Amino acid sequence: MDWSRAKTIFIITFLLLDLFLIQQLISQRNENTFDTIEEITIDERLEAQNIQVNDLPTEPTSAPYLEAEVKQIGINDLETDQQKIVNFGSGIKVEMDTPIPLKKDWEIEDVDEFIHSQALNGNQYKYWDYNEEKNEIIYYQVFNGQMLFNNESSQIVIQLNEKNEIESYTQNMLENIKEIQKQNIITAKQALSILLSKNLLQAESTVSNVELGYYSLVSSEPNQSQSQSQLLAPTWRITLNGEVEYFINAIEGHVFNEQRVIVE
Repeated sequence: MDWSRAKTIFIITFLLLDLFLIQQLISQRNENTFDTIEEITIDERLEAQNIQVNDLPTEPTSAPYLEAEVKQIGINDLETDQQKIVNFGSGIKVEMDTPIPLKKDWEIEDVDEFIHSQALNGNQYKYWDYNEEKNEIIYYQVFNGQMLFNNESSQIVIQLNEKNEIESYTQNMLENIKEIQKQNIITAKQALSILLSKNLLQAESTVSNVELGYYSLVSSEPNQSQSQSQLLAPTWRITLNGEVEYFINAIEGHVFNEQRVIVE
């Protein structure tokens, strides 16, 4: 065996390996430097425009898509003879025999108690909004503690009468929810950067709330009776000045439906 030739081959192999490792190290350092520059740029832009930001979540750094099916809720799913129950598309509408009064200055906990005791799997829903104009209280389903934003196929809408009494509610639900294809996601600060780049985050604004939830990638149609499936993406919900909300796809970075104005 030609040991001199073998030695030369080993030396060349190790040199190539060293070059590869050095290239990887430089690449990683450049990526880290870019991330640092990007973070500084976002902070500087926020400060320059006097945008007030409360504590931003730093986790999670990855999240899965969700796959779910629209549940066809039946009249017999609720075991009660105290209300009138009718089918309402894929969900149900429940009319109270005797309206249930709420205090004039009711708290979310008061409505939670009603939802948990009356609705099907009510503990899977969380308060979302009160529409004073329509006199409606809206809840959305949650999965692993994260809300399914703006999803009519997973909501409860409580209807109040002029006496501030609960007279009826409608309910829709998603079932067989599964996690699929876990992905790296953008940070909450990067989501703010996206709003800045689109001129959706104005100077002198206050970022009053930021949370991660899920947004359906297909329009939900709860009043259709046929079985449906949905794919939901992890999504940052960013509230500005307590008045306007934006939903940013945490994987692809685009903004869903531009904005939602909070109606009080």
